[in-house]
This record gives sequence, C-alpha cells and structure tokens, in this order.
Amino acid sequence: MTVPLHPRMTIPAPVKVQAPGKINIHLGVGAANNGYHELATVFQALNLGETLTLIPGGTRTIIVQGRYADAAVPRDDSNFARRAVDLLIAALEGDRDVDVLRDLDIVIDKQVPVAGGMGGGSADAAAALVGAAHLVGGVDEAILHECAFAVGADVAFLLRGGTAIGHGRGEKLSPVLTRGTFHWVMATSASPLPTPDVYARFDELNPDPAPATVPDRVLTALAAGDPDTLAESAANDLTEAAVSFMPEIAEVMEAGRDAGAVLPLLSGSGPTIGFLARDAHHALDLAVLLQATRGVNEALRTTGPAPGAHIVDEG
Repeated sequence: MTVPLHPRMTIPAPVKVQAPGKINIHLGVGAANNGYHELATVFQALNLGETLTLIPGGTRTIIVQGRYADAAVPRDDSNFARRAVDLLIAALEGDRDVDVLRDLDIVIDKQVPVAGGMGGGSADAAAALVGAAHLVGGVDEAILHECAFAVGADVAFLLRGGTAIGHGRGEKLSPVLTRGTFHWVMATSASPLPTPDVYARFDELNPDPAPATVPDRVLTALAAGDPDTLAESAANDLTEAAVSFMPEIAEVMEAGRDAGAVLPLLSGSGPTIGFLARDAHHALDLAVLLQATRGVNEALRTTGPAPGAHIVDEG
C-alpha cells in the first residue's frame, strides 16, 4: 500500500512493529576486557513488549506514548530506535536507496518499564530495525545483527526472541530449547539503578572473577520446563553489586520468596526483579502480594518465551 504524493513519487505506508522485553534467566559475569565484561547469559523474551510505528515522509519526530510515556525517554537522535535506523542507513548507503528512512517519524508505545533491566530501549531498536528493513524491501540478517549490536548488546537477541544463550557481550547467540510457558511477575522500582555503576561495583567486589559460564542444569531445566530445577541453578552475578546500592532489592526478593515465588531473579543490572511463578493463577496471586510490598512500584505479570521483533501491521 502506498500513498501518492506526486505523479512520479510515492511514500510507503506506515509500518507497525512489536518487539519483546527480556529477562536474563541466568547472568554470569566475568572479567572486564577493553571496558566490557565477558558475559555468559540466558535471555528469555517476554510478552511485555514495545510497539513502534514507523511513518515515512515525516520530520524525524519521535513521539512517545503509552504506559511509560512520561519517563525520561530521549526524543532526539540519541533515542535507541533513531540510532538503529541511522546505523542501518549508513550500512546500506551506496548500495541501496535509503531515502525513505531519512525522515521517518517514530511513534513508540512504551509498555516496558524504563531503566529497569528489561531491555525496553533495546526492544525499540530491534523493532525499528525490522520496520526499517521492511520499508527498503528487506535487509540481510547479518547486516541487521551488526547494526543491532552497534546499538546495544541486548538488541541482537530481541531481533530473534525466544530463549537463547548469549556470550561475549551478549551478542554471540545460540538458541536454547525451552518447553512450555514460564510465568513471571516483574516487580519494578520507583528508583533507577544505572548499569555502569552496578558493573563498577561488581569489579570492586570481584577483583578476580571466575570465567562466566551457564550451568548445564539451567539448560536442562529449560528444556524440561521445570521451574524447580531452574530455581536451584539460575543466578545473576550482579545481584550483590545491585543490592549494595539498593538494599531494598534484597528485601523485595525475600518478600517474594515468602509469598511462594519459585525463583526471585534480578533482571539484568536491575533494579527490576523477576519472580518465577508455577502457573498463571500463582502469578496472579504473587502479583497481588508483591504490589503491596514496600519497595515495589508495580508488579507486572508476563510470560516467556515470546517471539522477536516482528511486523504486526502495514498501513
């Protein structure tokens, strides 16, 4: 579908794209090298995601709406979605006609908490890449992956979705067999926790960390769809560092355990905490109890694994 502008010019119709949020089911952190830590992580995409609408023929405007529209989301060229599109333009320029991407307006329906370790900004970038690729008639997967990684380590995973192991900075991905649906309650905080600060504190607490690994039992539990085995083996190496900044994280984790959560798990570098429930009914009960817990801003129910960034509407 196209909208006529001139007898010799057309502008493609807007395209709407959805991308998931994420949780790190396991996050192993190794030593820093050239400013970046070696990671061994298991990502799972969540059905709590972002929706972007890319509108060609605009004025490079970014509009943020939705549940978290009032949060400090950049509206300029530093926005992850805009950066992703500009990187794709640079990657394709000279080989492809990319003029349709230069003046895109981007509307972000913000449904993932901001600065909570759930990858909302990364989801925006992944959605923008998929939508922009569609507008130019398709892009090689390797180019999309390169642009994704240039924006952030989580973006490449959110292009793919599902469940995957990430090595390096998280960009070297391998799919993970997962059976069944995992029910999560994500407990957010009213206070942000800057990622660089958490990693710097991790370095202080772990001057000689062991190599980052993913325990075999984590993968076995995911393949079996077994929450109890997963709870015995999954961990996040950044938890101690995050708690040193925000002691209430430990208090909320303990409240979740007392409320029957199978597994409390810091999401990324925090401060959001994911609580694994046994089923949908348990997740509902857990969310009600956590919502009344001191230190919890919101208790959001979601499930995983979810699909990666994908187009939901053309025009």
